Amino acid sequence: MTGKLLAASDATEAPRQDPMLIAHLSDLHVPATGEPVPGAADVNAALHKAFAALQALSPRPDLVIVSGDVADAGRPRAYGRAAEMLRVLKRPIVAVPGNHDDPAGFACFMHEIGGESRIPAPELCSVRDFAALRVIGLSSKIPLTSAGGLDDAQLDWLDATLTEAPARPTLLVVHHPPFRCGVGYMDRIRLVDGAVRLECIVAAHPQVLAVLCGHHHRAMETQFGGRPCWVAPSLAYAVSLDLRPGGEGGFSREPASYRLLHYDGRRLVSHLAYVEGTGAARPFRRHDPAEADVPAIALASSDA
Repeated sequence: MTGKLLAASDATEAPRQDPMLIAHLSDLHVPATGEPVPGAADVNAALHKAFAALQALSPRPDLVIVSGDVADAGRPRAYGRAAEMLRVLKRPIVAVPGNHDDPAGFACFMHEIGGESRIPAPELCSVRDFAALRVIGLSSKIPLTSAGGLDDAQLDWLDATLTEAPARPTLLVVHHPPFRCGVGYMDRIRLVDGAVRLECIVAAHPQVLAVLCGHHHRAMETQFGGRPCWVAPSLAYAVSLDLRPGGEGGFSREPASYRLLHYDGRRLVSHLAYVEGTGAARPFRRHDPAEADVPAIALASSDA
C-alpha cells in the first residue's frame, strides 16, 4: 500500500512541462551617471556585481521581471543605462513602474527594451504571453507620494483581462506590496488605494499563480487572496528590518539578492539567490569510485 501511495505522489508531482526559470529583480535605482555619490551607497558598483552574477547563472533565466524603481530619479540617462544593463542578459524583460520612476521616461524605457503590452492596456501597464504563462504588469505609481495605489479603471481592466483567459497561468506584478509587513516606515508607503479590491480580484481568479512586488528593499513572503505574494529585495541597497512600533528604519549593509522562480507547469517555487556567493559549492559526495557511497561531509569529519 505504501508503494502505491508513493507512486501516486510521484505522478501528482511530475512536471507538466520543461521548467521555466524567471529572474525577479527589483529596485535597481539606476543613477543617471556612473560616478559614485559621496556619502551614499555605491549603487553602480552594486549593479555591476549583480548583473555579472545574473550573466553567470547556469541555467540562464528564460525571463526577467523588474518590479519597479528602475531609475533612481527618473532621468532619461538613467533609463538608457538601465536598458543597456538589461539588454546584456539577452532575455525578454517585463517591467512595471515604481514611485521613483518618471512616467514619460519609463514609457521610453519600455519601448527601448521591447516591454510594451501586446494587448490594449492602461498607461504603463502590460500583458505579455510566454510559452508557459502570462505576466500582467500594473502601474501603482501615484504622483507626489511614495505610497501606491490602483484606481478602479485599472482594476476593472485587470478583472476583465483575467476573466478573458481563465485557463492561462498568470503572474501579477505591482511595485507596491499590498499588505502590512510590520516595518512601520514601509507600511505607511505600501499599496494603499485599491489593495482590498485587488485581493478580491486575485481570490476570484484561480489562474493567478502569485503576486510579485518590490519597493520594500527586503525579501518578504505572505499570502494575498489565497496566493503567494513575494517581495523581491533591491539590487541597489537594503532597508533595515525595523519592527519597532513607530520605527523609522534605515539603510542596511545586508547582502544583495534577488528571486529566481522555477515553474514546471504544476508548481511555482521561489528561491532567494545572493549576488555574491560563498565560493564553489562543496559536493555532498566525492567522485572517488572507492568512496562513491560515502557522503563528503562524513569524509571531512574523518579527515579531521
